[in-house]
Amino acid sequence: MAVTNMRALFASAIAAALSGGAFAQTLTVEDSIVVDYRPVIARIEAGDTATARSRLQGVVTRLNMVEGQVVKAGTVVAVVTDDTIAPQLSSLSSRIEGLKSQIRQSEEDLTRNEGLLARGFYPKARLDEERTALDVLRRTLSSAEAERRAIAAREAEGRILAPADAHVTDVNVVQGSVVSPGEVLGSFATVDGIVRLALPERHAATIAEGETVSLRLPSRSDDIRIATIVKIYPELRQGAVIADATVQGGLTALFGERVDVLAPVGERRAIRIPKEYVSTRFGVDFVRVAVGDRFVDAPVALAAPVVDDQGKYEILSGLKPGDKIQKPE
Repeated sequence: MAVTNMRALFASAIAAALSGGAFAQTLTVEDSIVVDYRPVIARIEAGDTATARSRLQGVVTRLNMVEGQVVKAGTVVAVVTDDTIAPQLSSLSSRIEGLKSQIRQSEEDLTRNEGLLARGFYPKARLDEERTALDVLRRTLSSAEAERRAIAAREAEGRILAPADAHVTDVNVVQGSVVSPGEVLGSFATVDGIVRLALPERHAATIAEGETVSLRLPSRSDDIRIATIVKIYPELRQGAVIADATVQGGLTALFGERVDVLAPVGERRAIRIPKEYVSTRFGVDFVRVAVGDRFVDAPVALAAPVVDDQGKYEILSGLKPGDKIQKPE
């Protein structure tokens, strides 16, 4: 009798465990709102562009930039030399040294003559003339020094600096080229982490500042990156809406490269279930559905043969909200 009771208790425990496991594997089907996206072809542009221009008429004596190079703000990327500046500086330096010598001599003469005037051996009118001449020499020296500083500053204009942390996108000269004032030596595109997108204008209503969009570079990989729109420009450019976005994890691409932007086109209700609840046999997809007090394999139609980013299949037919499903054995 004791043995029989033990067997009954053991069988009931096994049945309870099986029923509990089956209950844990059961899922109630519910519909949810799904946003449909359509890929929109856009172009990646530089966030900001700048040019390096020459302010002198001269020769490029040093060139420190090549296409594709990343430069820091303030880096000397080129040096333009005007051969007429060095002789002017040399002439002014010699003139300044001569004026300083004349001033020293005039100051010594004035000091000596002031002593003679105090003893009555030197005319006051002559001393006044010497003071005026010394003042003129000092003013002439100040003018020459200011002129030398201006020419030295003009020589420093030949040092072409990078305007910002940027990629060098184009170099228009070679070392030894003769350039004119205002001529472009190179072009730059900033590397501030902002991606500028050019979207067709018919999709202007689908994007807004603060929204997130999905980006995909078909020429490189099918990895989808999430980008946040931070600014939309109010002017169309060649039939495109220009928007700045920040991409999570960054984005390595060429300027002008095409990118797919997954733009939302509408919302709908759909049934989506985890992939673990779907089994495939002989090319047909099945889901175990509760019919009365038992589960049967019911064929279903999937919207796509692959799961979405959440690991779920979308069910087109074969299930309805409220159905109870079970993982396949």
